[in-house]
Amino acid sequence: MSDIELVEHPDRLEIRSPMRVGMRILFAALGFFPLIAPYELLIKIEWHYYLHPFFFLAAFIAAGATALSLFLFFAAVAGLNSEIVFDRSAKTVNYSASAPVVRRTTQARPLSAVQAVEVGVREWSDSAPSYHLRVIMSDDVCYESGSADSRAEIESIQVRVHRFLAGDGAEPV
Repeated sequence: MSDIELVEHPDRLEIRSPMRVGMRILFAALGFFPLIAPYELLIKIEWHYYLHPFFFLAAFIAAGATALSLFLFFAAVAGLNSEIVFDRSAKTVNYSASAPVVRRTTQARPLSAVQAVEVGVREWSDSAPSYHLRVIMSDDVCYESGSADSRAEIESIQVRVHRFLAGDGAEPV
């Protein structure tokens, strides 16, 4: 999960969801560990008969470990950094996303096209749900922030966005 950063200016509100460099390094480092299985099972053992049933089992395990490594390397380089910017002076909502191997893309919409700002929930089968901010536009396009474990954190950001959109400069309680 990424830490959500809220940056407030008088006429601009930014919701940043970066993937930390440390997380990218962790994914890349973890990607090397499953590669031990192909080395130990296919290279270190000098197979004399490739049609042996145990070779096929070793090759299947090695293929799965290699796929896991590739997935972790992909997560390290393709994990998105996203940003939602509400700009009152330009009267726009900008959504941008980028990653080390993905070019930065930006979509700009008029601020008047914002229909709703709500808390989204992702249910997981093996852990507690995660929460994110959803900005729903009038043409049913939905922009989502990064996830957080705390619903209260996302709800406080939602309150600040509502106040910003209403033009109220007061700080939320």
